[in-house]
Amino acid sequence: MQIDFVGPPRFAGLFQPSIDALTTQGHAARWFRDPATYVADAKLDVLVALRNERVTGALMERAPRLRALISPVTGTEGFDEAAATARTILVANGQIPENYVSMAEATVMLVLAALYDLNGTQRVLTENLSRPEHLRARMLSGKTVGLIGFGQIAQSVAARLTPWQCTMVAAVRTPRALPDHVRAVPLDALLATSDVVVVLASLNDQTRGLLDAAKLEQMKPNVTFVNVARGGIVDQKALARLAAERPDMRIALDVFDPDPLETDSPLRRLPNAILTPHMVGHTRETHERLPVVLLENIERVIAGKVPDHVRNPQIIDAWRARFAGSGR
Repeated sequence: MQIDFVGPPRFAGLFQPSIDALTTQGHAARWFRDPATYVADAKLDVLVALRNERVTGALMERAPRLRALISPVTGTEGFDEAAATARTILVANGQIPENYVSMAEATVMLVLAALYDLNGTQRVLTENLSRPEHLRARMLSGKTVGLIGFGQIAQSVAARLTPWQCTMVAAVRTPRALPDHVRAVPLDALLATSDVVVVLASLNDQTRGLLDAAKLEQMKPNVTFVNVARGGIVDQKALARLAAERPDMRIALDVFDPDPLETDSPLRRLPNAILTPHMVGHTRETHERLPVVLLENIERVIAGKVPDHVRNPQIIDAWRARFAGSGR
């Protein structure tokens, strides 16, 4: 079979193990290091691409044999999932426990670091400053934590915050059963009542720009705002203005729009901001596991089997009818 990999050279550690293994198995594994030049052809069976590569319906039309789009990581926002679903093409990703548990641990770390003013406390020592007259650290215990989205990462965050004796609420677009320690509320209510707001939703047509200036204004003046999801969900300029106007507000951001963050962004000048370059939850354990799972996903698709992590499960039966037993 023909498996195409699309992504720059720095992802060799992620792609190369699969390319080597598939080549040994007799498949045609091709790596296109310049995504701008990639064109799918009629022989394509499986396409592996990074989350931000644009995989359109037009591309799929050029590949009538295409059976799966696979992201080696969690994100799939560059894939036209509706077009894939309409063509009975599975969309799979690397949503492994190591990934979402690492991100959940990092999210809790950012919440606490922001609440306890870790950066400011470090400056007192490193810059030999006098102890501040008014303490800035705040407890998490007794606070209300609002989770925007309730996928795997948010569920793991909620589980880890349970012993901290805080109230947890969640805003979800699709009704679902929530654990006893989390209460569903509308987004506006979450923003208005939460002491800590954590963005954990996926980026899609419904969530892009979800938190605009008007929504952000609803938050408490001393809110702690954390985004580890995607920068495109938040109006970044409005957030920077709000944080500058509200000295008691804390923000912790691992994602931006555009990403990476511009060198002249006003966010960089905020004393009440923790900024990390979209890697705060990227652990060795995750990066060791992702190449293994990527190869497993590809091999399952080749064999006509469904990968463990599928974004459009509603087509599984139709996909099996079309491809099961057709591996070669």
